[in-house]
Amino acid sequence: MSIVSKLCLTVFEIVNELYIGVGAGVVGLAVLINHGYKTNQLLRTLTVSAVSLGSLIYVFQSSAELKTPSLKQIILISGCDSGLGFSLAIHAARIGFTVVAGFLDLESPGAKEIKQFHRKITQIHLDVTSKESIFVAVETINQYLNSNPSYEFYALVNNAGVMVFGEFEWQTERLIHQQVHVNLMGTMNLSRAFIPLLRKYHGRMINITSHCSFTCLPGLAVYGATKAGVKALSDGLRIELGKYGVKVVMLTPGSFITQSNIMAKHPEHVHEMHRGFTKEQRGFYEDYFQRYHAYLLGITAPKIPKPIQDPTLYRKFEEALCLEAPKPAYKVEPFRYAFYHFLFKISPTPLRDFFIVKFMNMPEYHMTQIW
Repeated sequence: MSIVSKLCLTVFEIVNELYIGVGAGVVGLAVLINHGYKTNQLLRTLTVSAVSLGSLIYVFQSSAELKTPSLKQIILISGCDSGLGFSLAIHAARIGFTVVAGFLDLESPGAKEIKQFHRKITQIHLDVTSKESIFVAVETINQYLNSNPSYEFYALVNNAGVMVFGEFEWQTERLIHQQVHVNLMGTMNLSRAFIPLLRKYHGRMINITSHCSFTCLPGLAVYGATKAGVKALSDGLRIELGKYGVKVVMLTPGSFITQSNIMAKHPEHVHEMHRGFTKEQRGFYEDYFQRYHAYLLGITAPKIPKPIQDPTLYRKFEEALCLEAPKPAYKVEPFRYAFYHFLFKISPTPLRDFFIVKFMNMPEYHMTQIW
């Protein structure tokens, strides 16, 4: 990333903190107006206060010290077969945590490859859609803690996820259910099972969300809906569990699609969607459908999982894990993401939709038949 891009991202982060400052200032402004103060004088005061408060928040959070990880602190991470979960498990082990990594398939390339990076990572089978599998995971952690009384269950990282790229009408019922059951219900079920341990040890829950949870994108309507659900769940649990000493943090990773296998099954998804078309849908969508997915098939993923190369990702993951008072949410985003998502936030809906289409840059639909 260039120096200019880094500078721009820093500016965007400060602007985000200014939103907090402005919000606090508006509340104060309303109170003072109610007590008879003049609006013009107060607006000047509000502007200065918002900038000052936002800047102080940014400086304070940037300078906060990280707690030193310990082997006696256990972290469970779901969805470690590839991509983000694979990378976070390796990094957490390298900085000193005891990591229990959940794999959907213990014979997957990721499960085999992770042994090459760090042999101290404990691997377990974990299917977040299976109550039996989650029960075994809880029992495994409990046995570990009972055998090592000085250890603590420090964090649960809800990472397991499935993404199907395709317009909503194209997706089969199975593909829709899979995303809902893994991304949303899986996160709920795994969280609910581990909350007693998190309460006992005053641990923390880190939920992996997506930029789609803030701005849902065309072609990712189902995926975005599930991730928006995870965001809403996190917001609710942060307050519910906070009074018990449990911290709930959201981590939104950036664009690592070419470094993960989240699109690995896209060819299979394409065939399933196409087979599910009615005769009318084939006639209406055929050319657009083929061009749409030919474009996506150009996105290649590594056959053997490798750790994601992004220092900012690991820095923010460490902050979510190791800060005594972490922020409610962390975002990792390249400059292009930060720029467009800022536009999405401030634009009226018609202009916002225009920017989203430009951001996606997908093949266009051309009407081929008059009805």
